[in-house]
Amino acid sequence: MRKLLTVLLLGALSGCAGPGGASGAGAPDGLAGGPAPLRGFGVDVDQAVAPRVPLVHLRVCGDWGCHEQDVPLLISGPVSAMPCPTGTDAPDTACGAVQLPGPGPGHGYAPVPQLTADPVTVTVTTPPGAPLAITAELQVRPSIVCPGGGARPTAAAPCTGGAPQAGLRIGADGTVSQSR
Repeated sequence: MRKLLTVLLLGALSGCAGPGGASGAGAPDGLAGGPAPLRGFGVDVDQAVAPRVPLVHLRVCGDWGCHEQDVPLLISGPVSAMPCPTGTDAPDTACGAVQLPGPGPGHGYAPVPQLTADPVTVTVTTPPGAPLAITAELQVRPSIVCPGGGARPTAAAPCTGGAPQAGLRIGADGTVSQSR
């Protein structure tokens, strides 16, 4: 029974490197394979104001209607290398990375299922009483992102399964702009 489980497990894992798997070999249009990207907005906050912006309210309006949601923003501290376990040949070799606590930029993601590649109006606000008051409205043009993080498609090289995304950036002065 144990041999059968081992064989089944190895067979299942080996499928990850096959055509269309994690390696991207055989992916359509020569693009790396991978999960389909989400429709929505990435939100990045400058390190200087990230502790003062724990949450933003996002309202996105397009030809399809409007979508509203609160977007929690997480602060990411610096990254450091983790040492390898004792007994390795090179004691200064890193075996992983760890997120350390501390000041850093803020990040969040707002899924918007109805989002298309057409221009939209985005309103970004902070809740009443927030440490930093933000009220901004801007026109944003999402772009199509291919599965696996591949290059943006073109007429000559389209991708299958791409999704519209855009990035918003909140600067150190509290201004909001499109970052991608």
